[in-house]
Amino acid sequence: MRRPASNNNRMLARQRALWLVLALLLAYLFSWALSAQLALGLAWLGQAPSEAVLSSSIAAFVLYPALLLWLLCARQARRNALWLSGLALALLAMQRLLAGAG
Repeated sequence: MRRPASNNNRMLARQRALWLVLALLLAYLFSWALSAQLALGLAWLGQAPSEAVLSSSIAAFVLYPALLLWLLCARQARRNALWLSGLALALLAMQRLLAGAG
C-alpha cells in the first residue's frame, strides 16, 4: 500500500530538521573542542592564558559558520559528520590526557 504524499513530505521535513539540529550540534562540538585545544596550545607556546583563550574563541567564531555550511552542503554528509565527530572526540580525549599530565 502506498502512503499519501503528505506523509512522505512530513517525514522528509522531519529528517531535514533532524539533520539540521545534528549538524548544528556537531559543528559546535568540533569548534568547542578545537577552541579548547588551540587555547592550550597557545598557552603552552608562551602566550598569556587570557590572550590564548580570546584568540582561540575568535578562531572558533570564524570556524563555526564555515563548518556548519560544509556539513549542510556536502554530498557525503554522513561520512563528514562521522569524521567530524571522531575528530572532536579525539581532541577532547587529548585534552583529558593533557589535563591529567599537567
